[in-house]
Amino acid sequence: MLAALLWPAGCRTLPPAPPPAAVISQEALLARLQARQEQVQSFQAKGRITFLSPEQNYSGNALLSGRLPDSLKVDVLDFLGRTILSFATDGAEVKVLSPSENKLFQGPATPGNLAAFIPPTVSLPQALRLLVGALPLSPGPPQKFDYEAATGRYRLEWRQGGALTERLWVAAQGLYPVQEEWFGGAMEPQFTAELANFGALAPDLPEKITLKTSAPKKEMRLVYRDLKLNPPLTPADLTLASPAGVVQVPLGK
Repeated sequence: MLAALLWPAGCRTLPPAPPPAAVISQEALLARLQARQEQVQSFQAKGRITFLSPEQNYSGNALLSGRLPDSLKVDVLDFLGRTILSFATDGAEVKVLSPSENKLFQGPATPGNLAAFIPPTVSLPQALRLLVGALPLSPGPPQKFDYEAATGRYRLEWRQGGALTERLWVAAQGLYPVQEEWFGGAMEPQFTAELANFGALAPDLPEKITLKTSAPKKEMRLVYRDLKLNPPLTPADLTLASPAGVVQVPLGK
C-alpha cells in the first residue's frame, strides 16, 4: 500500500525526458557551414597564445589580424607588452621580426619560412580558416556522413582517389565544427584541431582553438579575449615595418 501511495507521487516529480536531437540532412548541414564560411572575409583578435614543442615552449599575449585567404599578421607580446615575435605574410612573402636578436627575417612564403608561426604541414589558407573556425577545408560534399547519437555529433569524411583527406566532427548543438583531422591522403593526420565556445565573443566564431601536428611535433593553443569579424583593416594592419637599426636577414626557399 505504501508503495502504491508513493509511486504516483514519484512519477509526478520526474522531469520529462529530453527531446531527441533533431538530425538534419547532409545537404542542410553543409549549407549552414558554407554560409558561415562566406561571411568571414577578415578578422582581428586579441588573446593568449601558447606554443609547445620538444625544442622550445613560449607563451604570451597575441594580436592577430587576418584577411582570407592568405594575409596574416601576428604580434606575440610578453606580460610587459614587449614584442617576443612579429610575423606577417601576404601569401607571397613572409617577414619575421625577432627583437631579442635585433633581426628581421624576410623571404618567400614557403612552408619552411612560414613555420615561424604556422606548422609546415598546415597551409597558409588552412591556418587562416582554422583561426576563425571556417570549416570544412575540403570542397564539395563528403563521401561519408554519419550522426553519432552517443556524442551528439555529426562525422563527415572526404576522400580523394580512395584516400582519406579530411575528417570533421560537427556538434549537433549549434551545428559548429568542433574537431578536425586533416590527412591530405596520408596514412596519419597531418594535423588535428579542436575548437570550442563558438559565439562567446562573436557570432559563429570560436573562442578557443588547439592545433596539433605530429611531424614535426608541435602544439598551438589560442584563447581569444576579443574577436572582431570583418573589421575595416588597413594595409598597416597586415604588414610588418622594418624598425630602424634592425639587421635584415634574407630567407631562402
